[in-house]
Amino acid sequence: MVNQFLPLLVFSTVFERFNVFVPQFDFSLKLSLILLPIVGLILLWKRRLVFNPTFLFPLLVLVILAEVVSIPLSYDPFQSFQVVIFHLLMIGLFYLIVWSVRNERGLTSLVWAWGAGAVVVSVLGFWQFGRFLLGQDPTLFLDGLLGAKTLVATTFTQQFLDYTFLRPSSTFTDVNTAASFVGVFLLLGWGWWLSLGNRRSADSNSRVRTQRLLLCGALVVSFIFFVLASSRSAALGLGVGATLFGFLILREKISKKLLVGGLVLLLSGLVGGLAYLSLTDVARLGSVQERLVYARATVKMLKRTSYAGVGAGNFEPYFTEVIRPYAKTGYSHSIFLTWLGELGIWGVVSNLLLIGVVIFFLWRVLFKLQYNSLWYKRSSALLAGFVALVFSNIFHAHYGLEFTWVLLGLVVGGYYLAKNEKWQAVNEELNILGVRVDNVTMSEAINKVRGFFRSGKKAYIVTPNPEMIIQARKDSEFAEVLNGADLAIPDGVGLVWASRIWGTPLKGKVTGADLFLELCAEASRRGGRVLFLEGPEGLRSSEEAAYKLKEKYPKLDIAGTLVIRDEKDKEAISRIKKASRGKDIDLLFVAYGHGKQERWIKRNLTKVPVKVVVGVGGSFDYLSGAVVRAPKLIRRLGLEWLYRLVRQPWRIKRQINLLPFIFLTFREALRQI
Repeated sequence: MVNQFLPLLVFSTVFERFNVFVPQFDFSLKLSLILLPIVGLILLWKRRLVFNPTFLFPLLVLVILAEVVSIPLSYDPFQSFQVVIFHLLMIGLFYLIVWSVRNERGLTSLVWAWGAGAVVVSVLGFWQFGRFLLGQDPTLFLDGLLGAKTLVATTFTQQFLDYTFLRPSSTFTDVNTAASFVGVFLLLGWGWWLSLGNRRSADSNSRVRTQRLLLCGALVVSFIFFVLASSRSAALGLGVGATLFGFLILREKISKKLLVGGLVLLLSGLVGGLAYLSLTDVARLGSVQERLVYARATVKMLKRTSYAGVGAGNFEPYFTEVIRPYAKTGYSHSIFLTWLGELGIWGVVSNLLLIGVVIFFLWRVLFKLQYNSLWYKRSSALLAGFVALVFSNIFHAHYGLEFTWVLLGLVVGGYYLAKNEKWQAVNEELNILGVRVDNVTMSEAINKVRGFFRSGKKAYIVTPNPEMIIQARKDSEFAEVLNGADLAIPDGVGLVWASRIWGTPLKGKVTGADLFLELCAEASRRGGRVLFLEGPEGLRSSEEAAYKLKEKYPKLDIAGTLVIRDEKDKEAISRIKKASRGKDIDLLFVAYGHGKQERWIKRNLTKVPVKVVVGVGGSFDYLSGAVVRAPKLIRRLGLEWLYRLVRQPWRIKRQINLLPFIFLTFREALRQI
């Protein structure tokens, strides 16, 4: 049942005006915005969400910052603030899709939901178009139920056969917007239809044939509506997207010169035809002239509020009340004019950077996939669909609508699935910016420790986190100590996020504090002995921690708690030998703080009668209660670092030092594609 929630959200999102309308209050709220938090909470409750900032995170932050900066300069600051809130919700929608799509089946279900939306809009358009031709009222039968109003678009084809036709429209969407998302589905559906040919197993032949037949029907219905809609902006977008898709699918089947020449010729014919139609048809020529008016108005907006290249913040009220006070409407008819007029130069740059990065990442991964494979075809369709949407917005402004963010989620989710298809094997260990980290869960880490005990080999365990990795990049000796460990657990959500951004995910976070408790529990079960070692500079919490552990695990044999400076190796070795009573201690937990404790362990491992040594940092402090740890829910959400920062504001200096880790993570993402 959970698998149906997200497709339902996608289905409701592809309609621009699919809404709940309350006439008494003149209030309208899009259904997708109602469903978004509900679906998110359901998926969170079912633990279907796995957080991943994705390689787009810095660009999304840049876009939101550009919008926020425009608010104080906006002609209507409150409306500009609402736009920011809306886009934050849309980013949530984008991430909801990326986090939830964990396999091919999940992504395919969302493409099918998109196709269902395209078919429904097409059928509604046919219904209206047919009623108009019969001389009947084309108003949709749903209008009365929803309190909405049918948006009648001017003409289908001006004076076609000396008869003016009504262009199909819908309560739920503007016709140009409908044509655009239907056009995107034509590319997505085409790619998925082709990819189904890669399914050769006998047991799935019947199912594949059924799927291809259904897809074919949806594509035919959508294509007929697309033609009837006769949207120039959508036709331009589909033309560019189809040209790109054709190149990617045919590049190894036809001579490249012949292929490129033919596709350029077809695209030139399309652009020329659209230009001819625009200049020779009176109504469409007027539309072109109207766009020129908005272009000049955009320049005026930027000139009047050109503080550091920031725009007016809101297009329509500024146009109708300042630029053209006598105008009734002020729709820019271009997303690029909207960005420039509302957000200024920085808004245009940030959005173009986001678009460029999406195209760059998907293009690069395409050429690492096996040509003609299932994911090559699907990734080609995703890239072509995204490019089609971008180009259709040159002369229209629906890029910021919900279905754009759905498509962005499909594209980025598809990128990670395609990359994992290429690198199918789960890596046993990962290199995180020069530091080796074992890709283990908690239970797997405990099993490895059991293996150390069975082998009789002395071993040491480290707990790398982002701060330690940055330190290791500056200190080659420390890096060598970390990389020489017998087990390196991913202690820090930053490592997990980085691995997911790269498309080679760690299984999850294994914190040093949790490992400490689990190892003590394991020692209690097997009758092993443990010893604690800390420095005098800290909170001296090892004794209290030992007391609480003894209460929790009565059978745990604690050999002692030692407080010795990290540089006094001889004293530490002597006292550890004395505590061992002639028999090796199973686990020695060292809490000198990262850097010091790992060096101490490496330096003294062979000199102490201990089987396994673990650097545990502040684990004694947590267990003793000297430092309050974040609640389990916050830890599960990966926000323990934020909780600690709120309780200990002085840690902000340490957090700022992690900025290089963030920068290096995204730089590495570029290198790995």
